[in-house]
Amino acid sequence: MTISEERIVELAQQYLSKLQKDNEIEFATFKPGVGEDYYEFLDGLDSECSHLADCYRIGYQNEEVEAELESALDIANIRVDRESKEYKLLISKFLFAATEACFQRLSMYKGDFDYKLELTKLATEEPLVKKRAETIAIQKEVNKLAKEIMDKYPRTSRYDLANEIADKLVKEKKFRKTPKFEAIRKKYLTKYPNF
Repeated sequence: MTISEERIVELAQQYLSKLQKDNEIEFATFKPGVGEDYYEFLDGLDSECSHLADCYRIGYQNEEVEAELESALDIANIRVDRESKEYKLLISKFLFAATEACFQRLSMYKGDFDYKLELTKLATEEPLVKKRAETIAIQKEVNKLAKEIMDKYPRTSRYDLANEIADKLVKEKKFRKTPKFEAIRKKYLTKYPNF
């Protein structure tokens, strides 16, 4: 059975909404405390998010996300061949949603998250596809700036490069939501040092 791209995006958005709701419930009911436990928790969560990002970027299998996808397909009564392009697109969208939700969860615990009531949040959220387009645009701009800097100063460290790019992006104000230094260093400088 074939599945339309709109239906694929719809399923991925439903999955993202479920994960975000789970994050909010967890954040409301679980606090890691202050001190060493807090930093260990953040390190573990950061590793989990990085692993999901690698699964999305590199194509690792992720049994948990695949199980969620199978469950969503069963509930929607949709049958898709595991070797088809549609299934591969589905798993890619689900991995993207899981990665985004994980980094949002991390932001909540770090205090970087934009808290809003659900009603206002729904009105301002963009569909997953639009967010993806902005992420790609940011990646292109980061790569362009990184190449310029590395051509000029080839020994620039990843840390300094991310810091410089973050400053330039804030000054240029090209994007609705400019990524912070830490996000640039961890998510956008994957080609370092060869841009």
